[in-house]
Amino acid sequence: MSPVLFVGGLRNAQFEKYISYIICHLKHLQHPIHWRRFLMIPRRWFRSIWLILVPAFLLQWLVLFSIKGPTWDAVSYYIYARSAVFDQDLRFDNDYVLSYPTAGEHFESKQPDQIKTKTGRSANLFAVGSSLLWLPWLTLLRLGGKLVYSNKILTGYEGFFVTNIATLSALFGLLAYWIAFRLAREITNKRLALLSTITLVFATPLVYYQFREPMYSHATSALTVALVVYVWWIQHEKIGTPSQAVGLGALIGLAGLVRWQNLSYLLLPLVSMILLWWNLPEGRRKQAARPILVYFLLVFVPTLAVFSLQMSVWKVLFGSFVTIPQGGAFLDLRAPFLGSLLFSSFRGILPWMPVFFFAFAGLVTLSKQKPKLGLPLLLMLMVALYINGSTRDWFAGGGYGPRRFTGTLAILVVGYGAFLQWLPQRFRLWSAALLGIGLILHQWILLRYGLPERIGGRVISMQPTYIWEDIPLQKFATDMLNFVPQLWKRPLDFLVLPDSPLDLLLRQQVWPVQHLAPLLTTAIFLLLVITGGFYLGRRSKVDSKIVTLAIVILCLVNLWILVGSG
Repeated sequence: MSPVLFVGGLRNAQFEKYISYIICHLKHLQHPIHWRRFLMIPRRWFRSIWLILVPAFLLQWLVLFSIKGPTWDAVSYYIYARSAVFDQDLRFDNDYVLSYPTAGEHFESKQPDQIKTKTGRSANLFAVGSSLLWLPWLTLLRLGGKLVYSNKILTGYEGFFVTNIATLSALFGLLAYWIAFRLAREITNKRLALLSTITLVFATPLVYYQFREPMYSHATSALTVALVVYVWWIQHEKIGTPSQAVGLGALIGLAGLVRWQNLSYLLLPLVSMILLWWNLPEGRRKQAARPILVYFLLVFVPTLAVFSLQMSVWKVLFGSFVTIPQGGAFLDLRAPFLGSLLFSSFRGILPWMPVFFFAFAGLVTLSKQKPKLGLPLLLMLMVALYINGSTRDWFAGGGYGPRRFTGTLAILVVGYGAFLQWLPQRFRLWSAALLGIGLILHQWILLRYGLPERIGGRVISMQPTYIWEDIPLQKFATDMLNFVPQLWKRPLDFLVLPDSPLDLLLRQQVWPVQHLAPLLTTAIFLLLVITGGFYLGRRSKVDSKIVTLAIVILCLVNLWILVGSG
């Protein structure tokens, strides 16, 4: 089930409390939720969160969004969808070759089309989920391309396709921030939740992967994890209905398809059920054990069912349903790189994403005030630290910043909001504003100069020998401060990144139509999908037929992957 159809199926007059009624029309509810209430657009529209988030998104889009063909990891994420739509198979030899003209010489020199697995196919080391969510839009673009370019052979790497898919991913990031804001509203007031959300809009590496490299999986991961955390959040204090459990499990499976480590979010319902059982009177524990276990199984089975799509892909590509495509040595469960992950000047969390520590501290305070909420979220951040500190390339290859933590966006917004709530009330707003400005300026310096100036260090070698070079934190801070004067010396260079719409308009005197048209078409597509989901959700009912249909679709897709994908 796509997250859009999941959202469209909600029907509940008290939505903010019971969003976990996932697919629609539970029998005891009488009135459907109105779309305006769902989107948090009050009758006085000028009070809407969208009046803040949309201008922030457009500002970032103007000064950051870059049109370029996918390269490196982005190619591998994209070719699942590209191969399925254009070739109707999962053979990636030609997909890699077609990507070379736009992916660059360095990528071509690695010749990924020549790297074969034991099944004789070109390897793909990355997850299938992002392509799965891009697939409907790419299919429509393919049909439109046939009409517009009827006399031209299309490869799927033309700007017409790439920019629309990149824009869709950027809009996924916008939805993730909106969900994160709604989560923060649950533990603090609207003003602090807004300050927390806007700070995180600019203060994490997601800003880079939402607009500079949107065809990576990070924005999609931020959205799917935010949906998981939100749905769990609403039902964490009680044993949910079967439809709630199935919906939560399907979302966790979807998040796992986007990035495999997101399967760890199964811990959220598990911990909630354990806490629920533990807090019951001793005489009721035995009676509650069975429904709690059944509920968790109803979460686990759909998670596994949805994730089976990735397992089928692994079977076709690598010959096994369960594998680590990078090799068994890629993961060391002793977490030997945890110190570097936290403090190294080369993409460590402290130098590159300090807001993480404020959010972590906020979750600690939240754990004391609301342990049923704070403790599971704090646990998930610790699990993310452990997993990422256990990988040989803890620095995430040649990327930007500690990018593997962008999926925890919703948790970070909640944690940072709790931290702001903890500040003394007398100085809270001023402290929050000044701290936010500092964090945003810090991230923008890295965004503008971090990669081209190699701030903090560099990669020396990758697989199989992962070697990196970093510098002392004191020198890192000095290098950062040296770029601050550029803000008033050359503000245009400092604030506007190359090839962005505003850069084209100001420097080259060219109207960025190639940026604007995909933004409009993709936004309309996404809005229509959400609206259609609402329409169908308000007129359908949850019954065995829907569950049966979902199972049949999963089986057919798995069958196509295993047998009919070439």
